[in-house]
Amino acid sequence: MNDAFDYIDGSLAAGGVSLSALAEEFGTPLYVYYLPAIEERISEVRSAFSSHPTTICYSVKANSNFHLLRWFEGQGLGFDVVSGGELHRLLHADISTEQTVFAGAGKTDEELLLAVEQDIWMITVESVGEARRLSEIVRAEGKSSVPIGLRLNLDVDADTHRHITTGRSENKFGIEIDALPGLLKWLANHRELNPVCLHMHLGSQITSTRPYRVGIERLLYAEEEAVRAGFEISWINAGGGFGIAYDDSPVPSAGDYASTMLPLLEDQDTGLILEPGRYLIGPSGCLLTRILDRKQRNGRVLLIADAGMTELVRPALYEAYHRIVPVEESDAEGALICDVAGPICESTDMLGWRRSLPELDAGDLLAVMDAGAYAMSMSSNYNSRYRPAEVLITGDGGYRLIRRRERPEDLWAAELDTL
Repeated sequence: MNDAFDYIDGSLAAGGVSLSALAEEFGTPLYVYYLPAIEERISEVRSAFSSHPTTICYSVKANSNFHLLRWFEGQGLGFDVVSGGELHRLLHADISTEQTVFAGAGKTDEELLLAVEQDIWMITVESVGEARRLSEIVRAEGKSSVPIGLRLNLDVDADTHRHITTGRSENKFGIEIDALPGLLKWLANHRELNPVCLHMHLGSQITSTRPYRVGIERLLYAEEEAVRAGFEISWINAGGGFGIAYDDSPVPSAGDYASTMLPLLEDQDTGLILEPGRYLIGPSGCLLTRILDRKQRNGRVLLIADAGMTELVRPALYEAYHRIVPVEESDAEGALICDVAGPICESTDMLGWRRSLPELDAGDLLAVMDAGAYAMSMSSNYNSRYRPAEVLITGDGGYRLIRRRERPEDLWAAELDTL
């Protein structure tokens, strides 16, 4: 369990709202988010980093629902986007891009042009080739100067799963550190690009503070090199990646991350940018799913649920762990040791292995915890499934639908113009 959800009179709830009642009203699978939990996380990060000028840019890829993005803007957050589609989401939601950072390992010319046209805060350049393409676009648009960040591959082991580490030399992300001197020399003759920030993003779900210490130290060495080359660096971008407690293992708090990073910056005039996503919204959400069937496999129970890898791909993709709890508490003696699988026609479609649960059967509800981040945003229509609805619990006893469940016609809407 986490602080956002608790049992009230034997039924799982958030902010006094019964999850069982939400499942009855909106159906399952269903994503549910508890807004006060997000607000609390923002306050925690702000307080932890308050001794140094720090801008928080919410990572849109974690959860890109319009309602949440508008709410984040109202909280004074900026945004980290990694595609033209994410930038279009902000624009369509009438969100200012004055504090928007555009990263991403493979930006198209169309995406770069969009960022230039919208005068976003800064474009994070990830390669020498991208710098050259962006230079041509800026000059063609007649802009005198565009602020950029330089994302450096610092070869730092993030101590996380191999599929979500992004700062090692073998990873595709960022500018190799050996290429920085040549790029700085080239930028000195291409003032249409103005490097104002040095950026790192070491990975995701980082549950150690050590990588941030090593990364910041290496960024500061790179800043010295940039200053010697005649550039004024105003920002150090530490990226995102703060980990959350998917299980009972201890993880650092925002204060722990801050106490590692801020001493390195206390004598620096540069501001700090953070790009949290999972840390802010992950614990606020759960995925409600109803058991469809119960089988016996290899000496233990197999529960087939109506949510699977199309709604939460992390277990199939990363062998990731999410707590799974019954929505209704049970007094039944003895626990089931069971596997929880989804309905998708793939053997890897599992939500959890060897879980201890009370006696459950078809029709019972389960909650997959910590699904506020990288659940809906990574969902798919595989097997022509309809993506679930999303509900936001506001904390005053109220809730509202922030995305309807998809309908059959949504599955082929993009194909109709070709018929």
